[in-house]
Amino acid sequence: MSRTVGPYKDVETARVEGAYELCEGVDETGRAVHILTLGTSSARDPARRGLLSDTVAWAYATAGPDDAPILVADLEGEQPYVVVLRDPRLRGADRIMERLLSLGPASGPLPAGSAPHRPQAPASPAGPPSAPPMSPAVAIPPPKRRSQVRPILIGIASVVVMTALVVGGWIIWTALASGDGDGSSAPAADERESAVGEEAPEDAAAEEAQVPEWDPEASDVALAGEPFGESADTKVVAYEGWPFAFRTPADYECARDEASTECSSAGGDSTVLVAWSVCEGDCGEAAREELRRQLPYQPMQLLENGDAAFSVRTPYGEWKASLSVFLPGGEETLHVTAVIEADQERAGEVQPVLNDVFNQAWSLPRE
Repeated sequence: MSRTVGPYKDVETARVEGAYELCEGVDETGRAVHILTLGTSSARDPARRGLLSDTVAWAYATAGPDDAPILVADLEGEQPYVVVLRDPRLRGADRIMERLLSLGPASGPLPAGSAPHRPQAPASPAGPPSAPPMSPAVAIPPPKRRSQVRPILIGIASVVVMTALVVGGWIIWTALASGDGDGSSAPAADERESAVGEEAPEDAAAEEAQVPEWDPEASDVALAGEPFGESADTKVVAYEGWPFAFRTPADYECARDEASTECSSAGGDSTVLVAWSVCEGDCGEAAREELRRQLPYQPMQLLENGDAAFSVRTPYGEWKASLSVFLPGGEETLHVTAVIEADQERAGEVQPVLNDVFNQAWSLPRE
């Protein structure tokens, strides 16, 4: 029989091995999860708790692309547990349980020296589920690695710019080739008329270059953490020619680069990279999958019949996320992305940005 445990619903026991119980459930965002925990009596055994903590640290340290991410780990509470994303394409919490069983008997006293060497990283980098998805508890953060997000999106933007240059050059060459030979490179002002003799609307360029407004009527879906509260100190990021605006903490500085912008905290320990591009044609599933694969933190969880997808990763002392939103509009489909890298202690700052980008993009009109 399914039950509700904390923020997790539809919880059912999937496997019991002595002191260890593996359950399946659904978290507040609708993600399928595994919940691995100790039994009530085993939770009072310091040796058993230590073995679980060390094994979770081992799972963090050895996680590869085929392993599901650990979403929450509360190893200091009255009944320690770890929550892992449940995805049939990835190895879930079963690998943690198998590791536990290989290091000692499933029940009874543990032999001396059964626990592995504890890496120099916290056994519980996340807080309890009462403040999902995680709360900071990091003692020794790992050395920062150079972000691969910006090079990826810069590469995408470069392709778009190069395409625009080629098309623009062709238009200019065509205009020169069709001239009357007097060296004029553009038609006179009185020649710029439509086919029916009307002058082209003077405000066409201005209309294309409008600055978007932040929509207070947009939905308030929370993909991770919580949306910005009414009292949050925020600012609106809006650029001329962009299809949408979004909010960040007021002290974040943003630097625009064509169809992308990078917003960072003052200390540089959190970065939000937001971008948009056009997926031409029908933008079918194959085209969407190819664009999604260019984002980090794969695989991504699909939402809204595949029109949206996101992923969250929580390596030692860090919080990372990717977002992809497709908005069909006639012959073109708008693709909005966001990639976030932050220290775990700033997760509460950047999670509302992820939610705001999704909700503002999702509120745009579609055909």
